[in-house]
Amino acid sequence: MIRLNFICTFESDIVLHASSNTEGKIEKLDYIPGSNFLGMVARHYQDFKTDAFEVFHSGAVRFGDGHIVENGERTLAMPYSFYAYKGVSFDEAQKDVSEFENAGLFVHHCLTQADYDKAIKNKTQLKQQRVGYFTSSGKVAKLEHSYKQKSAYDKKKRRSKESQMFGYHALPAGTKWAFSVTLDSDTHKEKIIKFLEGKKRLGKSKSAEYGLVDISFEKEVEITLPIISPDTIGNNKYLYIYAKSRLALTDDYGVNSYTPNIESLGFKKEDNVKIDWDKSQIRTSRYTPYVGSRRNFDPERLIIDKGSVFVMDVTDGFDEDAFALRMQKPIGLYISEGHGEVIVNPAWLLEKEVTFTDTSSERETDNQEDTPDYSSALNTWLDNQREASQKESKLLEAVNTFIHGNDVTDKKAQWGQIRSLCRQAKNSDDIHDLLFGTSIVNGHPRGFLRHGRGLDKWSDKLIENLEKEKNIHKEDYKQFVMLLSIYAPKEDDKEEGESHE
Repeated sequence: MIRLNFICTFESDIVLHASSNTEGKIEKLDYIPGSNFLGMVARHYQDFKTDAFEVFHSGAVRFGDGHIVENGERTLAMPYSFYAYKGVSFDEAQKDVSEFENAGLFVHHCLTQADYDKAIKNKTQLKQQRVGYFTSSGKVAKLEHSYKQKSAYDKKKRRSKESQMFGYHALPAGTKWAFSVTLDSDTHKEKIIKFLEGKKRLGKSKSAEYGLVDISFEKEVEITLPIISPDTIGNNKYLYIYAKSRLALTDDYGVNSYTPNIESLGFKKEDNVKIDWDKSQIRTSRYTPYVGSRRNFDPERLIIDKGSVFVMDVTDGFDEDAFALRMQKPIGLYISEGHGEVIVNPAWLLEKEVTFTDTSSERETDNQEDTPDYSSALNTWLDNQREASQKESKLLEAVNTFIHGNDVTDKKAQWGQIRSLCRQAKNSDDIHDLLFGTSIVNGHPRGFLRHGRGLDKWSDKLIENLEKEKNIHKEDYKQFVMLLSIYAPKEDDKEEGESHE
């Protein structure tokens, strides 16, 4: 497996938008999606003849995203696990405490309650670092967009069209951007280099003043097997998966999802690992790609944004070598376009306070597991969807029976609070404890229905019957309570409507 490194120099300003909109709120990109470089090579689709599928669709060739180069160094998206004191910049956070009082750049999954208490005591708080790109030496890349307002042209009247204004956010000319193309074999290496090098057009408005770039081949690098070893915190062992690029992950049935299963993250079920969502820092987005050759849109994609960090709780029997072997390829979907690149246990996620003195332990993966059997998975998914629909219908019937057998009216505020508790609860046992827990917290029972000024509106029978439903619905109790908190307040509206008539 080899990696071809390229440098893309902007000869003019470049317009890179996340959508094709030119009106309203426009989301501008601060990187070059790998699909742009794939498209440059795909212009010569016929030159690859019978090998075209292997190059453009199989994942054997992967066109990575382009990131800005800062002082000759390649950059990475800011990890969402980086925290600093509010109002403190990334550069200030890395200063010595004696030089800057609120110095300190911290990693979220290593922070304890004492660290948050210390921030409160100092009348500040820890804030997530979300924006920007940084180098392996700890420098932040400077990215600034220019903006130009334009107007459509009326050819008949030879002037600007009325009410046809739009604007472009552009990245500046003269900046350098690094990207890579990863190949499972060197069969098509020379062709890919040939079709990428030289003057190219990139981004929007390429026929006007924008879009000219110059791409040059830098060097070829051989990719070796990554060395992966879990990090130990207390009695637990963890792996930190940093999203170097966007991730399009899947659930148990191969469907693109925001809540992936562990297999789509490169693990096997027998690895006995799980995602620690409390320690993970994930941000999501969605987009619908436009394919110029077909003049049509592809289906919408659900994306885990680059910079996201998954914290995986692993067991003592975890097979590190087998995992490292699987992680030689990208994870998830659309890997030909640069999706799915991750780094496992980068040095700057292993300590509570971030330092950039040693980055040699960064472990890059180029990453994905075997393609799932989508035909059989589709049938399984449909069966599960049918089962879930039937289960929800039964729960709705149970909710309706409960509402008509109990006095649930005149409690809108309380039902709203119960609905909020359902969103906080992790499972059915958790919501039961939040509603009926008897342990003393702040001088009163923990359970919401065990104390409070609004409790006099609730009869003992209603509380008792609601608690009994736990034994009936068991693992579905949380969903039952959520549905009840949605439909019970509507009984008040019915009564008001009847009295009005």
